Amino acid sequence: MGHSNSVLQIASRFAEEHDTAVIFYSGTIDLDGFGRLLGELQPSDERPKRDNVLLILTTYGGDANAAYQIARALQRSFDRFQLYVPAFCKSAGTLVALGSNELIMDGIAELGPLDAQLYQRDEIGQIRSGLLLRTAFEGLRHETLGLFEELMLQIKFRSEGSVTFDSASKIASQIAAGVMVPIYAQVSPEALGNDLRDLNVAKEYGKRLVRYGKNATSEAVDALVHNYPSHNFIIDCEEANTLFSNVEFASADLVDLRISIGPSVYGANASTVVKRLDQKSGEEQNDAQSGDGEPDAATGMDEGCGSEGTGDKGDC
Repeated sequence: MGHSNSVLQIASRFAEEHDTAVIFYSGTIDLDGFGRLLGELQPSDERPKRDNVLLILTTYGGDANAAYQIARALQRSFDRFQLYVPAFCKSAGTLVALGSNELIMDGIAELGPLDAQLYQRDEIGQIRSGLLLRTAFEGLRHETLGLFEELMLQIKFRSEGSVTFDSASKIASQIAAGVMVPIYAQVSPEALGNDLRDLNVAKEYGKRLVRYGKNATSEAVDALVHNYPSHNFIIDCEEANTLFSNVEFASADLVDLRISIGPSVYGANASTVVKRLDQKSGEEQNDAQSGDGEPDAATGMDEGCGSEGTGDKGDC
């Protein structure tokens, strides 16, 4: 990516033209990231007060509580909240998107279903999708019904009418129960309840965020929770248009900014990065005056150019 001065110049020019604070967030959404975001919002001589905010977000997800806090903080602090997704914005990232007034996406950008990432019980550091147990339960229900129907029809057919439907159904239900009950016994009611609770938390947060953002509806939130089969399901720009009211492709100046940021914008950092881009720290001011072009260690920005992609304006 380009030097930090290049990022600063492009971000500052965009900020001046649109009266917009420009914030870059790449990594896991958690309470630490939320705290760092609040730090970047604090006013100073190097951080001009802006009426609007542009959040450039790259994330595979994280904590729903932190996502809600991030979105609400931006809604409260600015008149207009734009979210720019250059690559992927999954799970808790989609929850942040529901709080935006405008969603901006590159051609390869993707959102994901609104399911919480849950720590697996009794497994250190292991997480799973909140959809997993519910999907397994629905699969068992489908298989049980199919087994019952097949057994009942086979009994009726093979008896050549000597067994009534009532008797066939009783026999089939006993056999199906004998096969499926041991499997159902392995499903923990507590785990299922916890997973459904966490999904409902994300859904209720989403409904509150769209009430302020007005870029989606409660029906869209329900769809993001219930209408997708897996956590990794890709919601591209075209499909996002069916869920959000205001979705656009990135303009040429945003593409320039994305290119200047480079690999970091695609999640190439080992750790989470949260940084206000339209500002200068004292060190950056000295570098600019001396012509020093060292990379910005705070953002993980290096000298590569990054992928270019398209920058067509217009609705997604």
